[in-house]
Amino acid sequence: MEKDLLRLCTSGSVDDGKSTLVGRLLYEVGALADDHIAAAKKATIGEFPEGIDFSLITDGLLAEREQKITIDVAYRYFETENRRFILADSPGHIQYTKNQAAAASVSDAGVLVVDVTSGFSEQSRRHLMVMALLGVKHILIAVNKMDLVAYARASFDNLRTEIGEFAARLRVDDIRFVPISAKLGDNVTQRSEKMS
Repeated sequence: MEKDLLRLCTSGSVDDGKSTLVGRLLYEVGALADDHIAAAKKATIGEFPEGIDFSLITDGLLAEREQKITIDVAYRYFETENRRFILADSPGHIQYTKNQAAAASVSDAGVLVVDVTSGFSEQSRRHLMVMALLGVKHILIAVNKMDLVAYARASFDNLRTEIGEFAARLRVDDIRFVPISAKLGDNVTQRSEKMS
């Protein structure tokens, strides 16, 4: 029996952790070749878990690696035991919003990554509006960088309330919220003991 295919896009403001989340996810589900992991380790500068800057996994253009930003939509295919995925990692900079819209236009579901330390930015609002307008049916809000607020439940709850009220005005029917740390892997593929 053929597995169902889910087209998924990541969205959110610049530096909120979209590429880090995608890289971490691909790493944890075993969707990266050994040479890809080795290249990311070699290019990593600074202290990172597992010695890998996961944001480097999807940034394929030389300009992206040099500027440490995502410009183009990076498509990645992977599968789990139950499902196949095409994941589109879209850029967060305002000048590349059209690329995010292109990714969202062919997606069944979306992940809006929001940095808990900087809040629900104008660009994140814009990306959520684009997904809603283009009919993305299921949206997950990944409240990222929870490790930087010591996994404080109140920080997560405040952001969930703010985004939830905004999403209600957009008539987003299926919206879920998950506190994560993409860098450390909390709540990415396994439940974290640091957050309930």
